[in-house]
Amino acid sequence: MRTALFLFLLGNLILSSSALYAQFTRDDWRRADEETLRLSPSAFPELPSDVRQGLESRGCSIPQSYSAGAKKVNVISSKFISATGRDWAVLCSRQRRSAILVFHGDQWKEVEEIAEQPDLQYLQAISGKGRIGYSRELEVAEPSVIRKHFISRARTARNIDHDGIEDTFIEKGSVVWYWSGAKWIKLSGAD
Repeated sequence: MRTALFLFLLGNLILSSSALYAQFTRDDWRRADEETLRLSPSAFPELPSDVRQGLESRGCSIPQSYSAGAKKVNVISSKFISATGRDWAVLCSRQRRSAILVFHGDQWKEVEEIAEQPDLQYLQAISGKGRIGYSRELEVAEPSVIRKHFISRARTARNIDHDGIEDTFIEKGSVVWYWSGAKWIKLSGAD
């Protein structure tokens, strides 16, 4: 009897979840993409002025995830290029396509651009809320986390001595971008 009740409830949950996704039209997804909150670089006072100017000159805005609330996201700083120095990574949205821009230490003119994707690709139905939300967020991935994921999946050791950039699709998964000294390496992140 319990098994039958469990299967009945599970079936209803799946059907209601499917109905939630089915209720959105192509126009709803397009509108959600257009309505995604994108902040000006000037909204982030922690950004060095050279980085802020670099973002503004590129026409960047910084998309905010639905889960961020009042907290501002997608601007992070850490040691992404080497174990010394401070670098900045910013999710830059231009014409509803976002890429991670990485500004190297004190050399603000040296900028790398990685992981460009349409913002629309990071929209999802927000469970139980009946709406669509932008779901891409950047976080710092510390060396211990990178070693754990990289070593457990690739079974090889690497000299990981600085942070990476965790590029997260909220509630779906993530990848970690790690600077190898010559290029950006894409590592499997959290699932």
